Amino acid sequence: MSEWTRTPSKRKTEYGFIYYGGACRDDYPNFRVYDQGGGNTIVTLQKPALIALLEAQVKLARALGWSKARIQGNQKAIDGKKYPAGRPIKVLPGTNRTCETQAALFKSDSSRYADPDITGHTRGIAIDVDQSQPNLGKVNAALASAGWKRVRSDEPWHWSYGFVI
Repeated sequence: MSEWTRTPSKRKTEYGFIYYGGACRDDYPNFRVYDQGGGNTIVTLQKPALIALLEAQVKLARALGWSKARIQGNQKAIDGKKYPAGRPIKVLPGTNRTCETQAALFKSDSSRYADPDITGHTRGIAIDVDQSQPNLGKVNAALASAGWKRVRSDEPWHWSYGFVI
């Protein structure tokens, strides 16, 4: 895991490069939108973070006993390539934030919300996971095994991809 930097940078991950650091950004060229379906949250993540989320969902589906055929049948296309999507991990509304929204939240309560220049929420490399969903222990294990990190003990819902923020 890399440390956050205030210098605009990019880092190679298992699924490709992610962008981080520098002033707040919410417009990276590798942003992809993912509709989990079923009334779940639509999320915008950098492509490598999205692929890691889909991988976690496949791991969760396996842990829940889904057949290989069922997992393969539940696919998501990203840039024309299909990825198995598994069982959706419920992500909370508010996971995606613009720089403007994050700045307003930080100004309203800097003890609760991160500085917009250091959060992964605007950059598409952080998610907030619904803590009331079934099989939460398996959800957490699947996220961790796919490269997501939960770095704050006081925020068990917050997961970051590629960085300790």
